[in-house]
Parts: sequence; structure tokens; C-alpha cells
Amino acid sequence: MRKLFVMLAVLFALPANAHNVVGGVYAIGSTIEGEAGFSNGDMASAGTEVIVTDPAGNVLMETETDEEGFFTFEATARVDHLFRMEMGSGHVLEMVLTAEELPESLAAGDGAVAAVAAAKKSDGKAVQYDDAAMQSMIEKAVAKQVKPLRKELRAFQEKAGLQDILGGIGYIFGLCGIGMWWRQRKQTQAAKAA
Repeated sequence: MRKLFVMLAVLFALPANAHNVVGGVYAIGSTIEGEAGFSNGDMASAGTEVIVTDPAGNVLMETETDEEGFFTFEATARVDHLFRMEMGSGHVLEMVLTAEELPESLAAGDGAVAAVAAAKKSDGKAVQYDDAAMQSMIEKAVAKQVKPLRKELRAFQEKAGLQDILGGIGYIFGLCGIGMWWRQRKQTQAAKAA
């Protein structure tokens, strides 16, 4: 019984604030939005440096997170973008946005805004948009609505992870109980035989 008490004391003395870094980057036209935080729900601190490089290691840009752990970056070339963030206490987050996730028109420059302006008719007739401009506007509107859902999904995934941990601890206690019962049974049988 004493061993069980010592085991429980050690188990509950372990740090309860362990967490992993989590994040994501998403292309909305040529604009790249990203977020960074920890698996416990805390977001990256405001002003956390984000270094963006190409696959060759050339720095494309340096930016910082806002108070909610978000950052934006305007892509100028259709190449893989590598994001690196040092979030303190040895936590490093590295993410990749592949070139395939960026628009094909990016190499020639994102002309969505210019295309919208050129499509307007000054004589009052219906405004026409080209497909690229319309797609860009739709992606931006959808991204604005999806951002809060990303946070909720991450919180749900973390909650499911906590349930798994607690379930595992329950199995351990169950197995310890079976082991103690088996040992007690053996001692009782040995005492009856003697």
C-alpha cells in the first residue's frame, strides 16, 4: 500500500503544464496568413519574430505575430515558403507552405486588384470581374469566417488529447489494481497451503 501511495505522489507531482507548439499557415490568394501557439490554448506572444525563407535559405521577409498569435505575409514568388518561429523556452515552430498552394498567376504578379479596377465600366453598365479577381475576393471573405473556427478546432483537438491521457491513467490504475489483487490472492493461497 505504501508503494501505491508513493507512486501516486510521484505521478501527481509531475508538471501539469507540459505543452507542444502548434500552428498553421494558409494561402488566400498571394496573402499568407499564419497563426502560432501552444497545445494548451495559449497563443504566441505579441511580437514573436517570424522568419520566412525560400527552400535555399534566402530570407524573404521577417514579420511578427500580433497579440492573438496571428501574422500575415504577402508572397511575391510562387515558391515553397518556410516559416520559423522561436517561441521561448526552447520551443521552435517550423511550418511550410508549398508553392502549389499559391496562385499560378503569382509569378507574373497578383493582378487581382488591377483586374477588378479594369473590369469596371464607367458608363454605369454592370461591373464584370475576371475569374482570378472573383476567386481572390471569395477566398478573402471565406478566410475571414474560417479564422475563428480554426481556434475552436484546435481547442477541441487539445480537449480530446486530455481525455486520452486521463483514459490512459485510468487503465494504469486498473492494471495496478488487478496486479495487487493477483498478488493478494497468491499470498492467501500460499498461507492456506502452509
